[in-house]
Amino acid sequence: MSRALKFLMFIYAVIFLVTGVFMVFIVNADEGSQPWVTLLVRNHAIVYAWHLGCWMVLGMFTNYYWDLFNLGKGLESMQALRIGLPLLVSPFVFMPVYNLWLASSSQSYMLFAVIAIQSGFFWQALLTKVAPLDRAASIPWSVNNGVNRNTRTATAQGPELS
Repeated sequence: MSRALKFLMFIYAVIFLVTGVFMVFIVNADEGSQPWVTLLVRNHAIVYAWHLGCWMVLGMFTNYYWDLFNLGKGLESMQALRIGLPLLVSPFVFMPVYNLWLASSSQSYMLFAVIAIQSGFFWQALLTKVAPLDRAASIPWSVNNGVNRNTRTATAQGPELS
């Protein structure tokens, strides 16, 4: 593992821990809190967005390590460029999670952390759905697996309008 990768992992760990500690302060704040804690409470959306981003990146790293260990390789086989690809597409994965949190009335911060780490872990599955379809989609877990999808007859499925 290169020094640059170790340094980036250290920076990530610091940001993840600091935003996590800030979230603990925000959740436990009251009227008698220090002024810097009330400032964090007023700007909790910014702190939580960074924290959700850290959870998502953790999911992406976990997916990379999962694939690496399934190939029988260890941490010494890590490649910085292979980790860079998930980081490049992370805004596309992060925006649905963040918008879901913004639109929610739930007070559970942990729920969205779980959604963020899951979205990060399955980032490849999320982005393969974006590719244009040149052939009929073969979805292994569907009931008809794409059969008769493109061979519908011209008969109306619903009520006829006259």
